[in-house]
Amino acid sequence: MKKGLRLRWRWGLAVALGACWPLAFAPFDLSFLAIVLLLALFWLSDAVTPSAAATIGFAFGFGAFAAGIYWLAIPLHNYAHMSWLLSAAAVALLALYCAIYPALSLWVAAKWWAHSRLFALPFLWIGAEWLRAHLFTGFPWLATGYSQTWSLLGGWAPLLGQYGVGLATAGVAALLLFLIRHRANRRKAVAAIGGIVLLYTGAAFSQDIQRTARMHKQLTVRLIQGDVPVTEKWNVAKLSAVLDTYVKLILATPKGTNLVVLPETAFPVFQTQVPGLLRNLQRWSAEHHTNIILGIVEYAKHHYYNAALDIDGLAPWHWYRKQHLVPFGEYIPFPQLLAPLVHHFLPGLGSFTPGDGPSTLNVKGLKAGMTICYEESFSRDVRKGVTQGASFLTNISDYSWFGHSTALPQSLQMAAMQAREEEKPDIRSTNTGVTAIISPGGKIQDKLPAYFRGALNGKISPRKGKTPFGDYGDWPFLIGSFLVLKILRVGWKDHQLLHLRRKESK
Repeated sequence: MKKGLRLRWRWGLAVALGACWPLAFAPFDLSFLAIVLLLALFWLSDAVTPSAAATIGFAFGFGAFAAGIYWLAIPLHNYAHMSWLLSAAAVALLALYCAIYPALSLWVAAKWWAHSRLFALPFLWIGAEWLRAHLFTGFPWLATGYSQTWSLLGGWAPLLGQYGVGLATAGVAALLLFLIRHRANRRKAVAAIGGIVLLYTGAAFSQDIQRTARMHKQLTVRLIQGDVPVTEKWNVAKLSAVLDTYVKLILATPKGTNLVVLPETAFPVFQTQVPGLLRNLQRWSAEHHTNIILGIVEYAKHHYYNAALDIDGLAPWHWYRKQHLVPFGEYIPFPQLLAPLVHHFLPGLGSFTPGDGPSTLNVKGLKAGMTICYEESFSRDVRKGVTQGASFLTNISDYSWFGHSTALPQSLQMAAMQAREEEKPDIRSTNTGVTAIISPGGKIQDKLPAYFRGALNGKISPRKGKTPFGDYGDWPFLIGSFLVLKILRVGWKDHQLLHLRRKESK
């Protein structure tokens, strides 16, 4: 009975700790809290059976995601016309799915690394996050590394990406717990302190090394934020007013601007529906020597694409088609089974086709690494443009679906991490926020207030070259994690064998 009570107490505490997890991320930015919460979770799951460890991890994960992605209920209620209860249930269902991954990491640690679980846990914890970002198209939100975007540990990003940053964060938590347990053992305490110092010192050195080089050419950019409500954007009766809003903001572009960027689906029509307007924009682009990157829905060969159109004077158009689509938003998984249910709430939803072709657009002899909305939260999607020669990053988004929620600052934080990983400037044009210019080091150079109609004018300095993460992606992290886990497992077996031999010799 007492054992059952103790386990239920751990479950309750794990849910409460998980609910605090979003506080480590934007807009709260309590980055140190990620370390504290992981330390507490590792302590809770220690010295329990694998099944108990899994349930503790599951409880933590459910609390974290239920609190951290609550904003998904907003479009379900406001635009799919679900009740708040049904919307909350849908979010809870996703939170239950996401909770499987922390549960898996703690179960594996207790099952196969029982005697070295504290050292294995950081690798397994981040490995599970990597799986969550890849399986079933992936969902990387609230990954540990993103909590450290603007902290010292974020200095590992150009070397190992955000998963390497997450590993350093979880590593500090594990070492702190080891230090607390063995504070009376001088040798172990010094080793733990040395490990923590090494992780922070390495991050400090890493962030001071410039791996890409500033190019001589500067770009003057204008990032437009239309602040068009969803209810107006897709209302046919409001179409003329929406297009007029963006045209006026384009025409107000200061002389000498190299690039104007409009948000995702700023023009909520097919390119075939507004040929005259697009020709006029071509002429304006030619007269002002200004590129325009425009979010618009492309219709081509009986397919619909969420796309970005590059207008460079009278030159032929170039397109970037969104490649990583949002499930249940831009496409429907298992359409024969789920399409009738989804279309009951949102008729016609999920009809986009994944894009193909390059992940860059040409701007004044340079390449812009392109992503649209959700793609910017995936390091692997951003990296595609960099491997194709991008010297700066560009994202167009529309987060107006999520209202005044934490989705907006969280997306900005992830964008800043991508800039830090690739050591490239990043420009974002969004419908309602957060429109921003981000430095190659991940700092926010300038931004517009959310839910403000206007434009952000500024300059960026494109950079050539690639970081180690830009070159190799997640492979160093994955290979290194596998090797360490293998060493821990083999090392424990050798230790057991040596112990048995000593006993036999006595």
